[in-house]
Amino acid sequence: MHFKAFTLVLLSYLAAPPVHNTDENRIIVQVENLKSQKGVLIVALFDCEENYMKKDFRNVVIKTSRVTDGIVFENIPKGKYSVSIIHDENENGQLDKNWAGIPKESFGFSNKSLGLFGPPSFQETSFVLDQGGISVNVKMKSL
Repeated sequence: MHFKAFTLVLLSYLAAPPVHNTDENRIIVQVENLKSQKGVLIVALFDCEENYMKKDFRNVVIKTSRVTDGIVFENIPKGKYSVSIIHDENENGQLDKNWAGIPKESFGFSNKSLGLFGPPSFQETSFVLDQGGISVNVKMKSL
């Protein structure tokens, strides 16, 4: 009888779908070098190189004045990620540029990476999220 109970418990465990606990997985984005409290931050989280700077995995738009303890992305699966931020001071939903294509608003990427002529690569900005959480620093840059 004891063996039957053990077998039933074992079979029910093996038949159950795997549990992927992402409830506690979070990415906390710390923003450095923010020049003003005007406007909003557009924060994009990318989950792979193919989608980098094209299609974000998650995003948030937050009033600049509300960014005090970081920006939190919760319930994130384990994996490799990258973050980009635009400081949209005039709240028009884009990074404003001058006639030569040089950004007039500040921007930043995870790992404090900056590209030489254009945005840095996914590899330069990426980080790995394991079980639990990670804090990522983004240093804003103005040109």
